[in-house]
Amino acid sequence: MGGDTPDSTITEDGTEIRWIEDQPSELDGFEQTIGQEQVRIRIDNDDGSVALRNVIPMHLTVNLLECLRRAEYKVIWEQLISEAQREWYEDRGENGYEEFLEYFQRNRKSIASMLNRMQAGKVYGDVIIDVGDREGTISLRRHIAHSFPLSVLQIVREDGEWKLENIR
Repeated sequence: MGGDTPDSTITEDGTEIRWIEDQPSELDGFEQTIGQEQVRIRIDNDDGSVALRNVIPMHLTVNLLECLRRAEYKVIWEQLISEAQREWYEDRGENGYEEFLEYFQRNRKSIASMLNRMQAGKVYGDVIIDVGDREGTISLRRHIAHSFPLSVLQIVREDGEWKLENIR
């Protein structure tokens, strides 16, 4: 440990408390082991750019929530939504990105609440992940979904990564 801080302390009743120095993490919780592979699902580059990976469906929920927290709408547009969804917005005219942006800004709280609950609820079985090889859904179970204006992510697999197709 740094400075003059002791490595351990003995309390009056004889209990020994050992102090363990925190190890700084460059990864901020964005690394996961899948099989034998270490996967970094978010990389914040020195130049300010971001690289996202969505190897499994829940990576998409983690990355989407983090992008919403940081208001990184351009990153969502470029890396998290599906090509078909991006084309749908672009086919609506010159303001495709602006419509996308307006939707995500207007629904930011509802989307973030749903994603937060999905992450917390996965441990308790409150999330249904129903995916095939190329598409699927991540949804809150019915007994929880009624409390949220949005409760389902429709997802597709493009180039080995899961992408957002729709939110309902």
